[in-house]
Amino acid sequence: MRIHRTFALFAVTAALACGEGEDRADEAGAIDSAAMLRSAAGRIHAGMSQDEVRNTLGEPRTRVTMNGGFERWTYYSYDAQGQTAARTLIIFGNDGKVVEINEL
Repeated sequence: MRIHRTFALFAVTAALACGEGEDRADEAGAIDSAAMLRSAAGRIHAGMSQDEVRNTLGEPRTRVTMNGGFERWTYYSYDAQGQTAARTLIIFGNDGKVVEINEL
C-alpha cells in the first residue's frame, strides 16, 4: 500500500513539473514569434509584389482595400497572454507593389 501511495505522489509531482516546462516553452515561443515577425518584415521593401510578401511572411491576418485602390495587409504576433506583441502593416499601391511598411 505504501508503495502505491509513493508511486502516485511521484507521478503527480512529475506531471506538475512537466506542465511548468511547457509554460516556459510557450512564453519563449511567443517572444521568438514576435522577433521572427520583425525579422521577416525587415526583408520586405518598397516595390515588392504581393506574391513576394506572401512568400516571405505568409498569409496576412487581415486585408483591407482602401481608397485609391491601395490595400493594407496586417500581420500580428501574440505573447503568452494572448496580447498583441508585434504588428506589421504592409501597404500596397494600386499596382500591387509595396509602397509602405509600418512596424508597431
